[in-house]
Amino acid sequence: MEAFEILDVKEFTKKLFMTDLFDKFSVVEAEFTTFVKFDIKGNLNKSYFDEEQNRNFCSWSEIRHICFEIIKGKKPPTAFKLILKFSKEFTKKWIADNTTKDIDADMYLNIRYADKGLNLISSFSPKSFLLERDIMYTFDLYVKDMFKKINITLAQMGADSEG
Repeated sequence: MEAFEILDVKEFTKKLFMTDLFDKFSVVEAEFTTFVKFDIKGNLNKSYFDEEQNRNFCSWSEIRHICFEIIKGKKPPTAFKLILKFSKEFTKKWIADNTTKDIDADMYLNIRYADKGLNLISSFSPKSFLLERDIMYTFDLYVKDMFKKINITLAQMGADSEG
């Protein structure tokens, strides 16, 4: 787990809310504070669907436009928080590509906006205790590279270096 500051808030929020770059992520939680506080739990209500769902959370693509409607306007939100989860399929493939060990884990991006600053926490969450932490550091590097590829500059929190 590593904490970063996203340096270009406007560019990142544009990519988050107005493009499909994050559409494949599941939404665990979304919270927006404007004139009121909006709390969104991403858990699917499976009884709502006609067909059986093999997922537990909605995707960012399904609620992105709703979230954008909440925050758009003359004044920016005072705060927002998003917990995005990498898909189970992607996570399994990524782990297999990055270690020979049999690891069951979830991978998250925690995005928090407050006081006109935007932070990101990368989170590799194994479902059982791991003695070796190499895979966690590899995930942090992956997240840095992922953001670099979409031209978003990250700065490590509490450090002078940029990633």
